[in-house]
Amino acid sequence: MPRTVRIFALLLSFCPALPAQPPGTGAPPKEVSASDLLEQLPAMLADAPAPPEVSEAEIMEVEEGLDVYTYVFITRRLAHPPKPVDLGGDGKLTLTRRDSGETLTALYRGKDGVYNAAELDRIGELMRCSLDGKTVKVSVKLVELLDAVEDHFGKRGLILLSGYRTPKFNGQVSGSARYSLHMLGWAADIKIPGYSSAKVSRYAEKLRAGGVGHYPSMGFTHLDVGTRRHWAVKQPPRRSPPAK
Repeated sequence: MPRTVRIFALLLSFCPALPAQPPGTGAPPKEVSASDLLEQLPAMLADAPAPPEVSEAEIMEVEEGLDVYTYVFITRRLAHPPKPVDLGGDGKLTLTRRDSGETLTALYRGKDGVYNAAELDRIGELMRCSLDGKTVKVSVKLVELLDAVEDHFGKRGLILLSGYRTPKFNGQVSGSARYSLHMLGWAADIKIPGYSSAKVSRYAEKLRAGGVGHYPSMGFTHLDVGTRRHWAVKQPPRRSPPAK
């Protein structure tokens, strides 16, 4: 039996419990003392450049290579979408699409805990595929996750960089994860004005609701309601050379 097949079979034998944390991507940082760090921190913050503006295609190119993890999750759980979980949000979510500037505030859950289907459809419409405008019923658990994150950071709304992607759109970018949960409406890439992606990802991890990807060089956070895991990708976006 080929080695790749043996590894895949081993992963299947442990489903649905998968490794909580995929391997890291960078070398361990050099150790510094706490006093040195505190002394250097003001200068570090003052000199830190703002995260670059990146396109959705650039985001897709640096997606963490979790294809095996995500594939196993999808094949075992596709018939059973994640159940809605109240993660502490107030039932109101404000999203702004970065590419078009569209903004909505949706009251998707009432005080009685009942979900408003029309408002969830509005969220699904805003999170439509950038390629062809197609929509899908976005996971309610994902909406709850986004709501909880938004509320924790001041209830001032989230910037949506990437929501639902059709398989056609996802396949157009060579570096994107082949079995991305974006294709199910179970994932979103976001920014929060005024807050670093490090703070957003740390809080999202505490919610223990799914996957959290931290992309500090690009200033965004990936959230999904798949298997619990977290990762960081520190590589900068690949920029095309300027036209001559």
